[in-house]
Amino acid sequence: MTSWSGPGQGSSGTSADAVRAAARRLARLLDEDDFPAARALLADECVYATARETLRGPDAILESYRAASAWARRTFDEVRYESEVESVSGGTARVTFVDYLLKVGHGWHRYRCQQEFTVRADGRVAQIVHRELSGEREALEAFFAACGVER
Repeated sequence: MTSWSGPGQGSSGTSADAVRAAARRLARLLDEDDFPAARALLADECVYATARETLRGPDAILESYRAASAWARRTFDEVRYESEVESVSGGTARVTFVDYLLKVGHGWHRYRCQQEFTVRADGRVAQIVHRELSGEREALEAFFAACGVER
């Protein structure tokens, strides 16, 4: 049986509103470091692709997010995360993540990236693709250097 993709529906048979809502829920849980709740939103076969590696399965994916957040919270004096669903095309939502990092004596730094969440018809995310935004990684590395932070 195939799913029908009518007006307002993505190739997964999921409406744009449902894709947006699923992406917003997952992004908010990641912003809040609520990894147990986020796990329920990832498909068992979920894949997370970055420029450096590809992770498979919810446990490996969420451990990557958890470890990055734990490192930031140990390294910086204050850390805040925000996200926004920018657009939806078919079954995929583009989410902009913003990390605010404070190092006393060096001020705040804002780092932005985007991730594409592909949402299945059951509302679970089957694929995450990380995309760097032009100049953001370089500015982050320069901030780390200025603060004496090594990653």
